[in-house]
Amino acid sequence: MTIMKAEWRLAIRNKRLLFFNILVPIVFIAPVILSGAPGVHVTVILVVLFALFSTFGSSIPLIRDKESGLLQRYVMTGVNPGFLLLQRTLTFALIDFLQLVPAQVLIIIVTGSNFGEMSLFIAMVLLALIAGNLFGVLAASASRSIAEGALFSSLLALYMIHLAGVFRVAVPGSWVSILEPWIPFRPLYLSVRTIVLGAEPVMGADLAPPLFFILVLIMGTYFRGKVFLGAANR
Repeated sequence: MTIMKAEWRLAIRNKRLLFFNILVPIVFIAPVILSGAPGVHVTVILVVLFALFSTFGSSIPLIRDKESGLLQRYVMTGVNPGFLLLQRTLTFALIDFLQLVPAQVLIIIVTGSNFGEMSLFIAMVLLALIAGNLFGVLAASASRSIAEGALFSSLLALYMIHLAGVFRVAVPGSWVSILEPWIPFRPLYLSVRTIVLGAEPVMGADLAPPLFFILVLIMGTYFRGKVFLGAANR
């Protein structure tokens, strides 16, 4: 809990970064959603924004803090490296969510979503941010510099967006169509389609595979933390 409190305080005190993290998504989204662009294009842009926002938001700070020695100092005090990564990931996902609230409100107002669609959209945004932050941590753990982290996290996020069916319709029976329901960005894509295009809402059956995938990501992040930061304990 000390780690989570520290990250919250750092995020709040860095007012300049907080301001731009709130402003930039609004500036990015407003022209798109108010332009009368085709709903298919708007849907893709929104999903890409939320996915990249979360992956970059966890990947780059993690590499920076590892290079500075901050994370190793935490581990040397006896903090479990796996739990350290998971606590940071959860905190960063919640911070990302709060920073994106104004952008979400803008989307909901412009699309005229009802309460059910709005609630589902907000929940799926949070789910996607958690998944994106987990992807970002795994990308960062395989990187040796901030530049590599930015490259790996963007590639991983875009690849997962592609597998979620955002950029194309999978051929029925193909291996891509089998993977598609399991990708954690899929529920966000379906919920955005609902509020933008009026498509069918996300059903309970649509959530089980992505939630299982996220559980696997959580376990992978925990064990990856042992390798990524565990050396500091030796």
